[in-house]
Amino acid sequence: MSRKNLWVNDVFEMLKERAMTSTEISYNLKKMHRYPPHARKVTLVLRGKKDNFRELDKINVSSTLRRDSHKVCLWGLSTQKYEYESPFNVINRKYI
Repeated sequence: MSRKNLWVNDVFEMLKERAMTSTEISYNLKKMHRYPPHARKVTLVLRGKKDNFRELDKINVSSTLRRDSHKVCLWGLSTQKYEYESPFNVINRKYI
């Protein structure tokens, strides 16, 4: 793996608990990395790694900087199932 996308391993660990939007992922990476990727870069890199990650949906979010709401990608691991409502927790198959 190239050094410029080392944050992908951290995203893999974050998505083991629940699905997250690209903006949430970017915000959480700010705590771990000196130069975290923007939400758009998160989307572009994860789309290229289809063996580990999958785009679950596009969610409408509101913003204080934008007049209208906009859509953001919801990401999850390809091996996990997630709930359909926020906070999109992992469905534990042992209790189904």
